Amino acid sequence: MWNAETYGIFGKERMQPSIDLANRIDKECARILDVGCGSGMSTLAVKNRFPNAVITGVDMSSAMLEKAKELLPEINWIQRDCSKSLDDLGQFDLVFSNAFIQWLSDQESFIKNIRGSLKKDGILAMQIPNFEPMPIAKIIKAAAAEFDSDATLFADMDRTVSNYSLMEYYTIMTRYYAGVEVWQTSYIHQMNSSDAIVSFVKATALIPYLERLSGTQQNEFLALLKKRTAEHYKPCENGKVLFQFDRIFIYGESKE
Repeated sequence: MWNAETYGIFGKERMQPSIDLANRIDKECARILDVGCGSGMSTLAVKNRFPNAVITGVDMSSAMLEKAKELLPEINWIQRDCSKSLDDLGQFDLVFSNAFIQWLSDQESFIKNIRGSLKKDGILAMQIPNFEPMPIAKIIKAAAAEFDSDATLFADMDRTVSNYSLMEYYTIMTRYYAGVEVWQTSYIHQMNSSDAIVSFVKATALIPYLERLSGTQQNEFLALLKKRTAEHYKPCENGKVLFQFDRIFIYGESKE
């Protein structure tokens, strides 16, 4: 239930991590693969950093790819399940991935297998929302439990978005890559209200919940979630609500 319009509302906030990650890469890259490219905002950051590169963007969502084509018509866009092998696309100097692998149930396999898409000394660069430790993640789970009081709607939902710790990502990366770097950045978004925080996560972390609800149920659940979010995220003196969003960054070079 990916909605490109909803996702794009906070385009500036979503694009900045891609810009920061792309600017961290100090090697020239002539051929680049953007895995889980979404609406193309991450690809735009890569294109701005490497204007002469040949770039391929891959995503499963046709709605997202339509937006991507509007944004960057010159890019080669491919609709594919990015959790499967992409080796047939050839090898790249850079595999770039912004806010994708947290959706995978087996992230280590992806990290290991994507090496097949890298040239010798090619770079894997990823950004992953460190979502689960954030207050909004706990608020969503609590609101879901409150809404689904008889445990019928979300009973078998064992995960939404998920991520490892920095140490776990570092450990996995060093098994398969050289020159590994991991770091975390806290982005402090100035939101107009606590409701805007719900709008922000509606396009990502809330999707697995909303997919299970009818239209009326969705509205009721969102109303409850907005109420609980407002109880935690209080406005500042100027009326803005600060929304801290932590993101993990990973960099590694392919090795024999």
